[in-house]
Amino acid sequence: MTMLSWHIPQWNLIWEAVQKNRLPHALLLLGADDLEKKHFAEAVAATLLCVTPKQASPCGACHACHLVKAQSHPDLLWVEPLETGQVIKVDQIRELVLTVSETSMQGGLKIVILNPAHAMNIAAANALLKTLEEPSPNTLLILISDQRLRLPATIASRCQKIMFHKPPREIAHAWLQTQHVQQAELLLELANGFPLTARAFQTDNIMSLRQELYQGLHAMKSGHLDPLSFAATCQAFDVVSLLKLLQIWMRDLLRFNLTHGKAGLINSDYYAIFAEISSAISLKNSVKYADLVQNIYIKILHKLNLNKQLLFEELWITWTRYVSC
Repeated sequence: MTMLSWHIPQWNLIWEAVQKNRLPHALLLLGADDLEKKHFAEAVAATLLCVTPKQASPCGACHACHLVKAQSHPDLLWVEPLETGQVIKVDQIRELVLTVSETSMQGGLKIVILNPAHAMNIAAANALLKTLEEPSPNTLLILISDQRLRLPATIASRCQKIMFHKPPREIAHAWLQTQHVQQAELLLELANGFPLTARAFQTDNIMSLRQELYQGLHAMKSGHLDPLSFAATCQAFDVVSLLKLLQIWMRDLLRFNLTHGKAGLINSDYYAIFAEISSAISLKNSVKYADLVQNIYIKILHKLNLNKQLLFEELWITWTRYVSC
């Protein structure tokens, strides 16, 4: 498990604590979801469980490393929602508490990774609290969250917090080059500077979706595409990816309107289309539409059971109305 280059400062803090025999009993990894804190947690666990770590990284050859890679190490427990978007239940935390109270199977650390920590319901958080207050020896709990405000203060205050930040653009771009990512600059812009998201965009065919979405927006404005027909077409698309691209589109449109086309655009290859559309939609309606997109995006992130057909119909009918005013 290779440590990502922009995670090195955070890893150095942990490795220094290990060398001084001052490793805390609980770590809380905080920062945007796109920063791959889960990858970092797994790399930390792999290194600390390795029999012969090399230069603060797992050797990759020992029995412990093979067990971690196979996700079968008896002293590494992952606690995550049983289903995507669900909570972490109290029974899962009770199993965690039982695990950390037992002797290590391999004679070293016992490590638990809780992801995402804010998914615990109240009963689960309360069940974890005693373990954080009275930690078992040779145990490390790694909590991961990108929504700190949803974590009970009693949980957060008993963990050593490690913050993760977006890497500098040059580091992110250099890493994308090592991953052989095509159109790295544009993908990094679309990913708001998050390199792992940019790499995922390439494999998720985000550029094809971008082209179809943006051409559809232009065609609806020109009256060449019916919004209900486009809503039906969008049923095949990933709604989260589409909404992210739509947010970027509206950000560019607002920037164009506010600066009369002088500001740099993320979608600079659509400059002529933004110039055409900006003359057809008022600034007030641009803001209202951007708010609509944002509100729908938040509902999707909160796993609300929305009807995709109705969602897209609302988006495209409203868009057509605003650009036809």
